[in-house]
Amino acid sequence: MLRLASFSQDQPKIDSLLTIFNSSAADSNKVKALNGLFAEYRYTNDSIAETYLDRAVAFSSKTTYTKGYAQSLYNKGVHEVEKGNYDSSKVYITRSLAHYKKINDLGGIAYCNMAYGFSEFDQSNFTKALSYFLEAAKFREKGKYSKELSGSYIWVGNVYNNGLSKPEEALLYYKKALEIQIKIGDEANMIYTYNNMGNAYYFLKQYALSLQNHVKALELKQKSGNKRSLSSSYDNIGNVYFDLKDYKQALSYYTKALELRKEFDDKKGISTSYVNIGNLYFMQKNYPLSINYHTKALGDATAIGNKEAMAEACNSLAANYEAMGNFEKAFDYFKKSERLKDSILNTTFTQQIADMQTKYDVEKKDLLLTKNKAEIEAREQEVFIKNIIIGAVVALSVLVLIVGVLFFRKKQVEQKARLDAELAEQKEIRTKAILEAEEKERRRIAQDLHDGVGQLLSAAKLNLSNLESKLQDQTPEQENAMQNALTLLDDSVKEVRSVSHNMMPNTLIKLGLASAVKEFITKLGNAPTLKVDLEMVGLDSRLDNQVETVLYRVIQEVVNNIIKHANASQISMQLIRHETEVSILIEDNGTGFDTSRIDDFEGIGLKGIKTRVELLNGTVHFDSTLGRGTTVIIDVPII
Repeated sequence: MLRLASFSQDQPKIDSLLTIFNSSAADSNKVKALNGLFAEYRYTNDSIAETYLDRAVAFSSKTTYTKGYAQSLYNKGVHEVEKGNYDSSKVYITRSLAHYKKINDLGGIAYCNMAYGFSEFDQSNFTKALSYFLEAAKFREKGKYSKELSGSYIWVGNVYNNGLSKPEEALLYYKKALEIQIKIGDEANMIYTYNNMGNAYYFLKQYALSLQNHVKALELKQKSGNKRSLSSSYDNIGNVYFDLKDYKQALSYYTKALELRKEFDDKKGISTSYVNIGNLYFMQKNYPLSINYHTKALGDATAIGNKEAMAEACNSLAANYEAMGNFEKAFDYFKKSERLKDSILNTTFTQQIADMQTKYDVEKKDLLLTKNKAEIEAREQEVFIKNIIIGAVVALSVLVLIVGVLFFRKKQVEQKARLDAELAEQKEIRTKAILEAEEKERRRIAQDLHDGVGQLLSAAKLNLSNLESKLQDQTPEQENAMQNALTLLDDSVKEVRSVSHNMMPNTLIKLGLASAVKEFITKLGNAPTLKVDLEMVGLDSRLDNQVETVLYRVIQEVVNNIIKHANASQISMQLIRHETEVSILIEDNGTGFDTSRIDDFEGIGLKGIKTRVELLNGTVHFDSTLGRGTTVIIDVPII
């Protein structure tokens, strides 16, 4: 349930946004462009839209443009609601809300509360939705956002009208919304408010007021030129006249709706119109015409696979044939209706099937038996009682079966939960064991190199130096050879120390991840053709030793891959510690690579990075385009 108004792809606008992003020097313009590109693609190409949205979140997180970062997080949260990912949506909206509060943006705070409300409304948590919509209204009233305030009032009314079945309370808020809309001349939203008020009055059976509001909505639609939407207003007005038993007026409006829907080839709407007209003729006891329209409705609903409309049409046909005394056909259509309902709702046969079966049995018996009225009445009573007993037994059996299935499913879910918990625990134990063993082996090798090979090389140099001092009358060639040998030994000692330090830096052990990464980047600064920018936030305190070690190894591997393969001249690195996770963003301006072929690479570098991060239950994302550099985003939980 998204609240941005881009429903079609505007190529000139997309080109303009891409130009702004590529040419503008201002971070705020770039963030706005990425969010704009997401809005343009969200209803036409979800994959591209999500790519731009993820880039907006990642890019804005590195800027000082707090409002843009909050907007990107908000868009991400609302997009997750659209996909039904309510838990992840709440995470993004909460982060967005925190940033809006930081800059005291009342409009943004209100939008976040509306997003919470939409999520709860979609999940039928109407009381929670109501509290969020009212909270949003409070901030919009405080910030004097008139148009947006009317939107909050509309949704409060919708909760009362559609969720809590309290149309009286709904009308109070619809009237508040309408008062604002009239004041600011917001005719587009006045249409929805008049329509909703018409429905609320209809529920209250206050037909004159319902009709008055639906007519106002219709007039505004006609004024706006939105011809396609007129059909729903015609239907609403027709329904009011139907309830008033003014069938002539009802038929007039139902017919207008049908003609309009035929013009736009709205098959679902056409089916609805046929049902409405068929019901009208049924109420007038014109059963042949009613059957004709309900049969058309069934045909159209079947053509588009609309099972709800098919069931409604079959049910109406059953009622028609029952009223005409053709119980066999009535029973057939009622069975079709129930089968359709069962396929949708997975329900059992209702008592009405038993009643229809009884009427069918009675009709058959009437044709076969010539007994007196008393016998027929006695047999009807006997069949009725028998059916009640059978129905009760069947219902009880179905109930027992349902309880049994639910109990079995409950046990399955509990068993799966226990198994998942055990697997997660075993995975964590294996992960720790693997990482501890790997780091222990690195320490051992580093220690052996430093204390063993390093000392041996130092001893060799000392002995060679002693030998040089004892040798006399050396030729120039011998002296040069001796010096070369000593130089090689010096270089070997330095190389052994360097390898030992890289395998297990003392800084990482003693001071932690932040200091170790700074030292690593400082050493890279010696390369004249490579510039490295480093930013760290929230790493003042130490992390878990295992997490620090894995993240350091991953950073080492990513940077080494950039140096070896990317031909980059600039690396940008960002380490941010959040409340529940550590995020790492590494970007370069190198040659890039095709991420779709990442699993085909023969080397172990990228696979090693993914394996290490996944061992910590983290995620890693590679975003790269040939010739345009690479971005690596790593998120690892710390709680």
